[in-house]
Amino acid sequence: MNLKKINLIVGREFIIRVRKKSFLIATFLTPLFMAALIAVPILMTAVKDTREKVIEVLDPSGIGQAVLEDGTYTRFVFNEIGDLEEYKRTFDSKDIHAVCVIEETENHVPDIKMYSTGQIDSEIQRYIARQVSAEVEKRKLSSYNIPQLEEIIEDIKTNIPIKVFTWTETGDEKETITEVYMAIAYLSSFLIYMFIFMYGSMVIRGVIEEKTNRIVEVIVSSVKPVELMLGKIIGIALVALLQFLLWIILTGIILLVVMAIVGTGAAVEMGQAAPQLQGGLSGAIASFDTGDGMLTAIASTLSQINAVRFLLSFCLYFVGGYLMYASMFAAIGSVSDAETDTQQFQLPITIPLILGLFIMMHTFQHPDSSLSVWASIIPFTSPMVMLARLPFGGVPLWQLLSSLLLLFLTFLAAVHFSAKIYKVGILMYGKKITWKELWKWMRYKNK
Repeated sequence: MNLKKINLIVGREFIIRVRKKSFLIATFLTPLFMAALIAVPILMTAVKDTREKVIEVLDPSGIGQAVLEDGTYTRFVFNEIGDLEEYKRTFDSKDIHAVCVIEETENHVPDIKMYSTGQIDSEIQRYIARQVSAEVEKRKLSSYNIPQLEEIIEDIKTNIPIKVFTWTETGDEKETITEVYMAIAYLSSFLIYMFIFMYGSMVIRGVIEEKTNRIVEVIVSSVKPVELMLGKIIGIALVALLQFLLWIILTGIILLVVMAIVGTGAAVEMGQAAPQLQGGLSGAIASFDTGDGMLTAIASTLSQINAVRFLLSFCLYFVGGYLMYASMFAAIGSVSDAETDTQQFQLPITIPLILGLFIMMHTFQHPDSSLSVWASIIPFTSPMVMLARLPFGGVPLWQLLSSLLLLFLTFLAAVHFSAKIYKVGILMYGKKITWKELWKWMRYKNK
């Protein structure tokens, strides 16, 4: 193979794709979308509906009047009797949010109904249900005439949280939260799956486009098909890495701008956290702890993760997984004249990717099970499953190295066989290819 020609193909693929409008749009709109997913829920929690909501309660049982109290933006008006038909006719003129009817049934469990001409506030619904249910339980218990019942109930209420600690190599104890590991494992594994599938599909489209436009006939007159295939795969990989890096930078910038716009309160908190930044991300998170210890535990959990090892593994599995699957996607594109023709060949290749996602879910609960360990070593599922295991720790170095070695060896094998298919298929038009023919092409000896 001629490395100089491969470099020329890589450069061509890279420049062509970064100049496309689709690349620019995806590069700049995706960070806005990702930042919105983080910022909008935060902003929504700060937005309150300050309108006063009046709830007229028809409460012949008297239960509601005993437990329903006015809130900051909620007011209850109680009546023992009322005509629902009258409320229906005059509802809009009364300027009320809803009508609530609480009727006691034969089994002494109230029947609660709410009426309105619009959507009833879900928080108000939950509040009424919660308060009335608690009062009914209290009355039922009181009917047993047990002395000092309330004191007994308060005494037996018990909530014992389990605190999980990890022993470090130095013998120290650090509190950890499993859910934090699960969130990091899910996010990293899903990103690997998404990127492999997205950029692998880009390889297919690129090959089909050049084949349809007959550009490939000109290119292969100067370079070997395998050089063209490798150049295309590596060029798109560089595009993916550039786009991924820009997404991280732009998302961070957008979030900082949003925090600045929200108000000075966030800036003050960040200023108070500045001395903690020397402890990294975990120190910054711990600085916001309000006293319940949750944020400190999250920070302690994050500090247990070897960030350098995890990020390096993420990059290696992304590159290795992409190269392995992209070489097979390139072979698929070479034997197809249209993207719709790729489905029969693409499905067997994408099944291991999907299977890796399912095993990833199992790995959250059982990171050291036999299924998780073997799936993290087998190349076709290792990019997703190993990244689901790494945040939990305890992955032996030999398993990690064996997994990476097998992944890149499988990539070389995939390139070898894909190149044989690519060399024949790239110049073949108008013929439906079968699996039998692909197997025949892979057995051809290079001359």
